[in-house]
Formats: sequence, structure tokens, C-alpha cells
Amino acid sequence: MKNKFLIALSAFALFSCSDDDFSQAGAQPIDYKVSVTYDETFDNLASKNVSVKLKNTNTSDEYVMATDAQGNANFGSVLPGTYDINATVTLSAAEFTATFGYALETEEVVFNANLNQIVINTNNTMSSLTLKTARLGDLVIKQIYYGGSHAQQGASFRDQFIEIFNNSNEVIYADGLYIAQVMGKMNNTAHPKTQTNGQWDWSQSLGMTIGNNANTNYVYADYVFQIPGNGTQYPIQPGESIVIAQSAQNHKAPLVDLTGEEIPIVNPDLTIDLSNADFEAYLGNFRIQIGEEPYKYDLANPAVPDLLIGYWGREGFWNGNKDFLMDNQGRDSYVIFRTETLDYKDFPTPDVTEIVNTGTSQTKFNLQIPVNIIIDGVETQHANTSSALPQRLPSSIDNSSTKITAAFSSKSVMRKTKTTANGRKILQDTNNSAEDFVEVTANPKGFAN
Repeated sequence: MKNKFLIALSAFALFSCSDDDFSQAGAQPIDYKVSVTYDETFDNLASKNVSVKLKNTNTSDEYVMATDAQGNANFGSVLPGTYDINATVTLSAAEFTATFGYALETEEVVFNANLNQIVINTNNTMSSLTLKTARLGDLVIKQIYYGGSHAQQGASFRDQFIEIFNNSNEVIYADGLYIAQVMGKMNNTAHPKTQTNGQWDWSQSLGMTIGNNANTNYVYADYVFQIPGNGTQYPIQPGESIVIAQSAQNHKAPLVDLTGEEIPIVNPDLTIDLSNADFEAYLGNFRIQIGEEPYKYDLANPAVPDLLIGYWGREGFWNGNKDFLMDNQGRDSYVIFRTETLDYKDFPTPDVTEIVNTGTSQTKFNLQIPVNIIIDGVETQHANTSSALPQRLPSSIDNSSTKITAAFSSKSVMRKTKTTANGRKILQDTNNSAEDFVEVTANPKGFAN
């Protein structure tokens, strides 16, 4: 069973960027305060000894300090600029009881928070963070291989996969589990229909009627897959995982695509064998059903079960992706969840002003998924700091992000091993991907340490 629960911070920033004076030559350092409190569940108690980090999004310079007894982190001599603010603290069960006056059946409690794209200058000298509870699941996303391998010498993007791990001490059945690719704004340029952190303001989407809850209570998916099964067909043993391949082929061997063309693999060491994956995302039959040609690289492996398609856009407005293609620049995020039915609404991005479907141009829709059903989520990020995108997942799901150094590099992001109990590895899960993940050479069912 779980031996901890997670509490995450939702954040509110007090700032103004009307005078973007941080870029001026010779800008003088300023004092900056970050105030951290618990929410009303904990009587808005000030949060002491919380580690708060300011990271400049342009220079990667960092300032780190702990909050005082009043819950304030008072940074002196901060250079004006645009910053991501991250806060975290871990309390033992004894510390939790001493702080809040009651005990929990857990070993530790983790608190997280983040604010993105905060302009620190003379007009903004303070941010506030409020602690809120979050869900932590026994299934975790263990590895995401989105970057692919060398485009000419390896398998390019065809060898992508995602791995899901049972981090509990009980058997969990994968049957019915949903896997979604979460989208957001694909650049960091200014737009009038964005939130203060630069992410889309979904409350302004066509047809949206729930106000700011659209931003705080939901994420938005390009597409959703579901693991098949009758409920007890696909067990995941404690400390074991399942690998979900884009294409369950031995990518070390040459590929003969659906047109009959042979694609050579110049250097097999750059790619991986996924012919023994647990599931694959084969879309050939679905493509035929919607009147489209199957993708030429989408070959079915009869020995590997196919994922079910939960959502691929609105009927008649199908997603343009031809396969389970993960953005190899890291501009997507990933969540797993369970629900009795996927009967949720879908919406275009807020920049869309009218619904069109002309054959050559059509509106793209995104499925609205409630945050409270998400079991785990991982935010990936662009390799280049200057191209970093606004956070797509709320801090209750992922407090930061992880990334590889370059696309087509044969690298994946893999969750760290926290400890080993009776031979079973337990992976680190603090809902803070910058701390929980490391970059490794892609290794299905391997471990980072």
C-alpha cells in the first residue's frame, strides 16, 4: 500500500509586467519575497522551512532559500528577469503531527508548488503560494521515450514508447487504464487569450461555460488510448511494468513499410527491440474506418495486443496524427487515469474563433479531462531553455518538468529508484519531475539506478 500521500501547491502570483524593465542594461538587483501558506484545510497556516527556488528562464541562474517561521522566503539581490518559482518540502509523519496536531498513516508528506513565467522587476516584488492537497497513485509513468533515435542511422520516431510501473506492493490490473497526451500552447509568444503563466486560457474557448474552472480543474488531450481487457486480463505485478510501443517491431532490423520500401537501420545500437512490448498503438484499421489510408510505417504485430482508441478528435474533425506520435521536442505531457466512461466534452484551443471543416482545413478539438481522476502525469519540456513552454499540467499533478538534451538522441526520461524493499524496487514519486526523473539511454523495463 502507499506509505505516503502528496500535497501540492496551487499558486497565485501578484505581479505586473507592464514595465518590462528587466532587460535594461545595468538593471539593479531587487528584494523579492515569496509567501507560502497552507490552504483553509490547514487553517491557512504559514509554511516554514519550505525550500523555494527562483530560476531565471533566460540565463538558468538560480536563487534558493527556505521560508522562515512566517512562511516567507525573502530573497535579496535578485536580478530582474523572468523566473520559474518552485517550492517543495517533505515532512515526516512526526513533523506533520507536530505541525497540524493530528496523525496520518503515512511515513512522509510531500508539498510542492510552482509558478511559471513570473516577471520580477520593480513593479513586482512578491508572489504567494497556497498549499492544496493532491492525489498520488500506485501506478506511475516510469519512462517516456519521446525523442526517438537517429533519423538516418536509427529508427527515427518509430521506436517511441511509454512505460507504466506498479509502484505498490499489490497486483494492479492494467485493464481499462487510459493514457492521454496532453496538449497546450506550442510556443511562448504572447497571445491575448492566455493565462498569466502563458498557457491557454481555456475559459475563452468556444462553447466553454465554466469560467476559470476550465483552467484549474481540467487538462486537454490531443488523443487518448485505452488498454483493453476484461478487468483481470492484464495484471501488473508489484515492482513490474508494461511497455506501450508506438510500433511493436524490432527496430534494430530493417523495416519494410506498407508501400514495400525497405528502410535500412545503419546502426542498430542506436535503437531498440520493441517486438516484445506489452501493447502497441496500431491505428491501421481505425484509419480505414474513417476513410484514410493507414500510415505507411504503422505495421501491426499480431503477437502484441492493440490499444483501444478512446479519443482521436471529434467525429468528422479527426486528429491529424496518423499514429501514436509523441512530440520529439518534448512539447507534450502525459497522464494516466481511470473512468467508467470517456463521455467528456471537447473544445478547440482558445485562439479558434469559428469552427471550420472545409476538407483542406478543419478545427482541431481537444478532450477535456478532469484533474481529479488523473492517477499520474509527467510534464516534458523543450530541450532548449529559451524555447521552454508554459506548464500544461497543474502543480497537483506535476510540479515541474523533465526533458532530454536533444531529439533523435536515443535518450528517454526515466523515473529514479528511491529504494528497494525485499527485492522490489520502489520508484521516486514526489510529483516533481525535475527531481523524480533522469535522462538515460532508452531501456524498456530497465532502471535508472
